[in-house]
Amino acid sequence: MGDGITALEDERAITRLVFEYARGADTRDGALFASIFTPDGVLHFGERQTAGQEKLAKIPGILEAYTKTYHTMNNTLIEIDGDSASGVIYSAAHHLRPIEGTTYSDRVMYITYHDSYVRTAEGWRIAHRNVVTEFIEYRTVTVED
Repeated sequence: MGDGITALEDERAITRLVFEYARGADTRDGALFASIFTPDGVLHFGERQTAGQEKLAKIPGILEAYTKTYHTMNNTLIEIDGDSASGVIYSAAHHLRPIEGTTYSDRVMYITYHDSYVRTAEGWRIAHRNVVTEFIEYRTVTVED
């Protein structure tokens, strides 16, 4: 029975990384964002690759181009194999820019994250994340003050 509990704890810890990624991005917290990766962690986004926590910490700052971002993490499938794991996560990432008054343009990116995780002395971390944009939708939304 202990193995089942451990597997659930591991899956929960990895799922928390998925959510912390979104929080780090949306709050522009570079330290939090980088901390969920291994020291040599890699983020692939299209043709771009960012490696190492120092460079990864700068990614949330890039999102300053938007008034607000809102990353939602939806379907999460984690497969654990000892001290390594893989994951496929579906996401909708909202990127808002003002149009006029309380009206904003919302660029919604529908993303699939393909992850590799490793257990470290500090706990589970993302070793590699491949960001695949499946499609993009543009909306107009109202943001109340």
